[in-house]
Amino acid sequence: MSEISLELKNIKKSFQEGEDVLDDICLTAKKGEFVTLLGSSGCGKTTTLRIIAGLEQPDSGQVFLNGKDVTGLEPNRRNVNTVFQNYALFPHMNVADNIGYGLKLKKTPKAEISRRVKEMLELVQLTGFEKRKPSELSGGQRQRVAIARALVNNPEVLLLDEPLGALDLQLRRAMQHELKHLQKKLGITFIYITHDQEEAINMSDTIAVMNHGRFEQIGTPDEIYNHPKTSYVATFVGNANILKGVVKESADNNNHQITIITESGEVQVLAASEENMPQPGETVTIAVRSENIRFEESVKNIQGNSTGNIHGLTAKVTEKTFAGGQLRVVLKTTDGQEIIASRYGIDTNVNVGETVRCCFKPSDAVLVDRPEANAETNTQKAQRDNQSTTGGTHA
Repeated sequence: MSEISLELKNIKKSFQEGEDVLDDICLTAKKGEFVTLLGSSGCGKTTTLRIIAGLEQPDSGQVFLNGKDVTGLEPNRRNVNTVFQNYALFPHMNVADNIGYGLKLKKTPKAEISRRVKEMLELVQLTGFEKRKPSELSGGQRQRVAIARALVNNPEVLLLDEPLGALDLQLRRAMQHELKHLQKKLGITFIYITHDQEEAINMSDTIAVMNHGRFEQIGTPDEIYNHPKTSYVATFVGNANILKGVVKESADNNNHQITIITESGEVQVLAASEENMPQPGETVTIAVRSENIRFEESVKNIQGNSTGNIHGLTAKVTEKTFAGGQLRVVLKTTDGQEIIASRYGIDTNVNVGETVRCCFKPSDAVLVDRPEANAETNTQKAQRDNQSTTGGTHA
């Protein structure tokens, strides 16, 4: 049976009347799980973290740690610790004193403090740095000290508020790997905040995508990236093209394939299930990742080939750029919509000004913004609770 380390139940918070910072959010995290709150600035990530830590009180709702309601408890009575973006190290203290500060406040015996500080230094690979001041450390080393200071108290949950945001790209990627390795080694629940989609995908067991104080979708990195429920999730996590059209027909229920008519051509998509099948005449929205867009052939060749695939969007190539090992091709459909296609390599067999047919596999397109998507978001917590008690996986 899975045990729940953290649970948020129907949390609401507003700082001004009529402005909901958090709008009835629910979340569960299993023991030893790495959960990331992902979203743009102002979506409510930090407020959520502060409520978990006890630094803010919700207007309504409950916070449970290890099954205990801690909503009304002061921060120092909750078994959580926080690593802030600026690390908040004491500049006048050396590394050892910074790490052991929390234990000193608890009046832990000096010998015990010394032993546990030594363990933390070994854990974060800073043995020999005990006497250095924070000003004598690199950004990555200061981040490790902040993590060691938070971990030395053996918290039930470690909260991390964009702790890698101040690091350069190369060091940030290295620290992502170290943090994930550390979390797995300790088996502590991590609640991690970031607006960096790559960071979230690389590190998380579960991602909760936030938008305007609500969770748009909660799921594994694979679910969030390959099966987004809303157009916001599809475009915020990775690069996706959003297309609208009208359902022409649905195939038999065995493959859930749907043909959709757009102003620039017909496309096909697979519904996730029979229950998710839209009806003919219904207007739908689909998302297709830029790396899944392919160019079938030029329009003039298609017109002369009656046996060719009739599905695809007619579009003109307007731009080709190369950066970071990827070629980015911008196209404009006949109804004026911009489509982005990307692939590894330095060239492709289409040229700027050429009219082509954009294609994708039905399995690479996802129906988004379905009416049941919002309903699923609202019931995800209940589903996750049920799965936790039955040993299932995340929905």
